[in-house]
Amino acid sequence: MYKASTNLAVAVAAAAGFTTLAGGQAQAQEQCSFYTVVRGDVLSRIATAAEVPGGFRVLFDANTTVLESPNRLEVGQVLAIPCADGSLPTGAAAVVAASTAPAPVTSAPARPLRIATGSDYAPFTDEDLPGGGMITRMVDRSMQLGNPDQEYDIVFVNDWGSHLETLLPIGAIDMAFPWFRPDCSRVENLGPASASRCTDFNHSDPFYEIIVDFYTLNGSEYANAQSTDDLFGARVCRPEAWFTFDLEAAQLVEPNITYVTTVAQNGCFQLLQNGEVDVVTYDALPAEEDIRSAGMVDAVATLEPLRGAVSSHIFVSKDNAFANEALPIINAGLEQLRLSGEWFNIVRESIQQTVEN
Repeated sequence: MYKASTNLAVAVAAAAGFTTLAGGQAQAQEQCSFYTVVRGDVLSRIATAAEVPGGFRVLFDANTTVLESPNRLEVGQVLAIPCADGSLPTGAAAVVAASTAPAPVTSAPARPLRIATGSDYAPFTDEDLPGGGMITRMVDRSMQLGNPDQEYDIVFVNDWGSHLETLLPIGAIDMAFPWFRPDCSRVENLGPASASRCTDFNHSDPFYEIIVDFYTLNGSEYANAQSTDDLFGARVCRPEAWFTFDLEAAQLVEPNITYVTTVAQNGCFQLLQNGEVDVVTYDALPAEEDIRSAGMVDAVATLEPLRGAVSSHIFVSKDNAFANEALPIINAGLEQLRLSGEWFNIVRESIQQTVEN
């Protein structure tokens, strides 16, 4: 039996607290106030940011004179955000019967949504894992809870790079997960590929926060690094199709480092073992499994001062109207998943399977 390491425990702790994360909007959304809808808003995200008890359904019921549907917001609409006791900032009585709000729906086309993920990213997504992995299970349940009448197919497309580069832009798939979103308020600091994640795609609410760690060999000249600046001059490896926006933000780009990538996720640790790279960096949960599988547990040091975190989302092309109409279904279901506690049960079961196998 594999005993959970410190880093895995950190990942579990991050998961446990993840429901407090906001969806990325910078505008103030507070209880007992009025909020003006801006471009990109969705009702579930506003409700989450304002911590509305009962979530998007209560927020919808409080604004039926303004909103025709929970998944149709228009820029400039002014929403009343309920107070802690359920009353409205206008002084109206508490909102009741939140369960009567209609489920988010899509219009045409009359076909199932095509939702894609990929394998070899345990415990998050893999065809051989129960339910397809942790986030696959979350997406599946979010669709069921958000609108059980909306048909969908979840497929595995294992060419990860094709998801954002080809399949979403041409409409061959409608949604792809789990992809990581940069800080889109700082898009000007990102390279073209990273910036496109903000400019070309819309995103669901976050499903999970991951810990991103940096690793080197014990005794390496980088083993005592205290900041990313201490890695300048290093050969840094990250698996192909992984994001680089966090490295760009830390200036870990050419010529400050030599950037190395591999097709196989665990290929970076083989290069580290062979002395071909100095530092490996990616998601701590699969990285620790890869370290264990490579028999390098006693050889690898984790650079804990450099640890970071990012959140994973469903991505849809901004040009795909059908997919954009379906995002509120995902968000509404995800909110129910969290409120019911099922989200945490999925996380706990998936991590436990990883620890024990």
